[in-house]
Amino acid sequence: MTLENQFNLIDEPWIPVIDKGRLSLRQIFSEASNRGLGGNPLQKMAMTKLLLAIAQAACTPEDDEVLETIEPSDLARKCLDYLEKWHDRFWLYGEKPFLQMPAIHGLIERRKRKDIDVANNESDRRTAEENALPKSIGMGFYPDMPAENNTILSQYQVPKTLSDADKALFIVSLMNFALGGKVGEKKLEPLSTGYVGKKIVAKAAPSLGNYVGYLHSTLVGETLIDTLLMNLLSYERITENAYWTTGLGIAPWEEMPKGEDCPIARMLKHSYMATLISLSRFVLLQGDGIYYLEGLQYPSHKEGWREPGMAINNFGQTPKVLWIDTNKRPWRELVSLLAFMSAGGGQGYDCQFIRYGLVRFHSRYKQIGVWSGGLGVSNGSFGCQFIKRDNDFIESVVFFDSSILGEPWYNQLKLEMDALDKLSKKVWAGTNGFFKAQNMTDAGLAGQASTLFWELCERRFQNLVDACAPPHDTVRVRKIFAQSAIKAYDTFCPKESARQIDAWAKNRPNLINYLNPENKKP
Repeated sequence: MTLENQFNLIDEPWIPVIDKGRLSLRQIFSEASNRGLGGNPLQKMAMTKLLLAIAQAACTPEDDEVLETIEPSDLARKCLDYLEKWHDRFWLYGEKPFLQMPAIHGLIERRKRKDIDVANNESDRRTAEENALPKSIGMGFYPDMPAENNTILSQYQVPKTLSDADKALFIVSLMNFALGGKVGEKKLEPLSTGYVGKKIVAKAAPSLGNYVGYLHSTLVGETLIDTLLMNLLSYERITENAYWTTGLGIAPWEEMPKGEDCPIARMLKHSYMATLISLSRFVLLQGDGIYYLEGLQYPSHKEGWREPGMAINNFGQTPKVLWIDTNKRPWRELVSLLAFMSAGGGQGYDCQFIRYGLVRFHSRYKQIGVWSGGLGVSNGSFGCQFIKRDNDFIESVVFFDSSILGEPWYNQLKLEMDALDKLSKKVWAGTNGFFKAQNMTDAGLAGQASTLFWELCERRFQNLVDACAPPHDTVRVRKIFAQSAIKAYDTFCPKESARQIDAWAKNRPNLINYLNPENKKP
């Protein structure tokens, strides 16, 4: 039976873009005014990976010298030519649906027939029929399937029929960011004969990680095409990474794997392309639902997984990685992400997207930004992951004038961030002391005061970044941050009664050393 091709991702609008709503892939590369991607932070990263995969497949230069000569318009044109060549591989529905495995349908039918053959009664037969139906996608907001016993707490959790645009975005997000946990289909044969790697609980997708979620970072430019060009890697950079043993690799829509352990799958798993489109889940859309099972399995960062958007410290026996911390906004990690700028930066965290891009393009673009974000998750038993408690999406973006970049600017920024960290501790200690002086112990309020301080600092962090440029002028900015510290303290430490006034005065943070660092005693 010939399946009808429907909803081509090159022609149909489905990608959220700032100020423009949804655009097609063709519009992404043909409209130079596109500023950046919309959606939640994880969707932004997933779509950035997809667009980079297209750009790498269409225009991977031999070395950095050639890369530096590529104009944004040249990159966009080559991507459009590439999309035209592979137009028939971007149908969401059809014989070769985008990033999907039509063979799943045969597995489902074989399982249904087996279950019906061994059914003892009509109820068992009905159960076999129901198990063969596609599962609900839910809201499509997270890269995971809703649990069958989910408790509905608000209207936002009520399952709805997703549009084809939302389904496409969901599938792209799943490939690299699917949560670890039980898969939607059980007791299915593997697509690769003899493959025994799958378990009851599916591993988390490689870009999410098997813990609380990796922090991802990229450079951003004034336009979306600028952003893609800044993060494009040359063959030279790809081949020097020992982790990607099969090189760039082939985009999976050009040649999809036949199963979990076929030659194509093995080539993809060890290529740079896998960090952009990993196929960690095998899926098939049908009607308003989806068939969903574990796809290719990948190692963790401790076992050798590397992505250029991850910040990893290899200085030691065990690699360390920057994780998502929902209590710590990503802009506070800027010093770690730019550690390569200091003389001893070789022993710090390294984010290849940022290091490669800044070395190549800092003199070409006047304004360059660093975007960081992701999704924080919680871990359960047997590798399951959940969105609960304080789990959330987080992101931040910081722009700086490329002319200020260098070791003097970086060292001053590091000094200022260390000072802010000490200021935060003063706010915590002062607030905690205020309550202890009244025989009240509530470290939670002290933590909230510290959190409020950082929230207030975030509003003026861009001013601090600019003020660190030589000759630095951070005195004025320090006054603003000192006011933020006092405001955070006063918010949680009232001074209405005599007892409160006494405790407030005794524990109010002393900021004299912060405001006058030159006069600080050794």
